[in-house]
Amino acid sequence: MLVKFRGRCSFRMFIKSKPGKYGLKVQCMCDAKTHYLYNAFIFTGKPLTQRNSSLSVPTQDVLKLTEPLYGSKRNVTGDSWFTSVELVDLLLQKDSHMLVPCEK
Repeated sequence: MLVKFRGRCSFRMFIKSKPGKYGLKVQCMCDAKTHYLYNAFIFTGKPLTQRNSSLSVPTQDVLKLTEPLYGSKRNVTGDSWFTSVELVDLLLQKDSHMLVPCEK
């Protein structure tokens, strides 16, 4: 999600497809049924912690967001940007599952 922000900030984003084109990009994980926010972080373009360089950036982001769900046997659904085989394998090791959306 993009939170509108026009001030000075080194990690302000421009996304022309959004109604408010400038802002701060927030990566969120929400419950699909209740819309409850489980976890979120502001995307700064730099790693929050020392990231594992062998994993892709979307995989690292999903692993960071799904930390509260480890061991809960819940399903994680994301779009094609976040879906990868390495992510599915890592989530299975952490007792969670990945649902892959079908393309039309």
